[in-house]
Amino acid sequence: MATTEQETGIGAVFDRAAASYDTGRRRLIPCFDEFYSSALDLVTEALPPGGRVLDLGAGTGLLTALVADARPDADFTLTDLSEGMLERARTRFADRPNSIHFRAMDHLALDDVAAYDVVMSALSIHHLEDDGKRRLYAACARALKPGGRFVNADQVSGDDAAMEARYWQHWRDRVGASGLDQVEIDAAIERQSFDRRAPLAPQLDWLREAGLSAVECRYKNVSFVVMCGDRG
Repeated sequence: MATTEQETGIGAVFDRAAASYDTGRRRLIPCFDEFYSSALDLVTEALPPGGRVLDLGAGTGLLTALVADARPDADFTLTDLSEGMLERARTRFADRPNSIHFRAMDHLALDDVAAYDVVMSALSIHHLEDDGKRRLYAACARALKPGGRFVNADQVSGDDAAMEARYWQHWRDRVGASGLDQVEIDAAIERQSFDRRAPLAPQLDWLREAGLSAVECRYKNVSFVVMCGDRG
């Protein structure tokens, strides 16, 4: 699959951010603990002993690290468009060479079938255009084993321009009050220029269209959401 200008730009900006990406994460996500805890709960309750997990757009491996701490018996495959991010993840998991694997790939190259007990993603799918999100949700459903679960911890847009403006201002206010260095805030804003967020409601519909059941939004705090669905 040819690399698009959007993909090239995302890869470059996240390569530059890789070395310091985790440093300000907690301050850039005002609801960090609740957000990741909700995703972790959804993953672990669906994961059988020795289960297989696919982490899409894994970045430095933050979500995988949380799940692996809770479920060290699981086997993980991490994908990302950014080689720099994956290199940080490899360093993070250097002590687990046999149970954590890495694939440099674009989301839409996913073609696994019935391979994983859980497919999860955190703060990555919002970089896709809406058609790409729908195609990826369908691919994720196909990649799940029967009874498997898809978990997406991500950011959504407001339903209209006024709501989106409130979301943006809320984030700016919280991050501005966090004590984070302005250089890091500016870098986060640069990365957000590649965002293609969509409202929550249609994304839940796209998960249902993909054939997933028990679709829900388990957690929402302004633009930060955790959505999920199961393969029957």
